[in-house]
Amino acid sequence: MELYLIRHGIAVERRSDVEDEKRSLTEVGRQKTHQVAKRLYELGLQFDLILTSPLVRSRQTAEILHISGLSCQLKESIHLAPGGDIYAWLKSLEQWEQPETMALIGHQPDLGHWAEILIWGQAR
Repeated sequence: MELYLIRHGIAVERRSDVEDEKRSLTEVGRQKTHQVAKRLYELGLQFDLILTSPLVRSRQTAEILHISGLSCQLKESIHLAPGGDIYAWLKSLEQWEQPETMALIGHQPDLGHWAEILIWGQAR
């Protein structure tokens, strides 16, 4: 399986009047995400599945990639929310038909830790 870890696009700054889960992409974040999607499409990249955090900014990023022709399937996973557990995600993955290529849309620093675990077996 080819696995691509993608951080959500640029989101509005944290503010006390907006819940973190509801922060959306900025206009610049949308534009840059569209540019990234266009470039990935030009490179011929196609995901069998885009799996996204349920938070608004990640869902918006995933939707842009999805409508840009990069995937025919888009699903949410609570495991990709901030603080998500990679081991729980791996266990849930066993229940699915294994896609050849999958993009995970999530948050930092979690995606960085996931990359370390997938590559080295542990986060350093």
